[in-house]
Amino acid sequence: MMLADCGQDFVTNPNLLALACEDAEVFGDWAMPDYRRIAAELGRTPESTVFSIEDSDYGSGGWASFIEIRLACRGAEPEIRDGYQVTRYASVVVCRIAPLAALMKVAEARVALNGKGSCGYLPVADDLVSAVPWDTRQRIPEILANYGYQILAPEIGRLRLPDGLGVDTLLTSKDEKDCYIGHHVFDAWFHWMD
Repeated sequence: MMLADCGQDFVTNPNLLALACEDAEVFGDWAMPDYRRIAAELGRTPESTVFSIEDSDYGSGGWASFIEIRLACRGAEPEIRDGYQVTRYASVVVCRIAPLAALMKVAEARVALNGKGSCGYLPVADDLVSAVPWDTRQRIPEILANYGYQILAPEIGRLRLPDGLGVDTLLTSKDEKDCYIGHHVFDAWFHWMD
């Protein structure tokens, strides 16, 4: 599958960004590929295994404009730390509303050993990277391209949205509180609200 007929510069097009902020139909002829097939292919690479797929609502009644596929380095064992099983992972987030994907830096998921809690991180613009560290053969971008996805470059994702544009989101950085208005290109395409 080739990139949808929307041009390479759709990511920063002000009209398309406005539609993305509203979760409106951006491309009438684009349909999101089956993300489970994408995850399966990502998990078959020699370097990665699928740790988890966040495909619904992050445990509440919310809605995400993306699906997060969390990849662990093949062969890496979780650590036991402070009463938690800790797994290091990197995320591939695929947009539901456009043929756009993003790669996120390595983070940690924590699951309580007593089963009474867990902690993970939602992807934010500050965490954008250009490659997953253990994907030395660059198979992840190749797989995404085969499904028609363009990868969001970190320097583009961190650009400010044009004046007057913003999107309500709960994707916050560590120093932010609760809900905020996202003002980055990343936030327009990859946002989540409760």
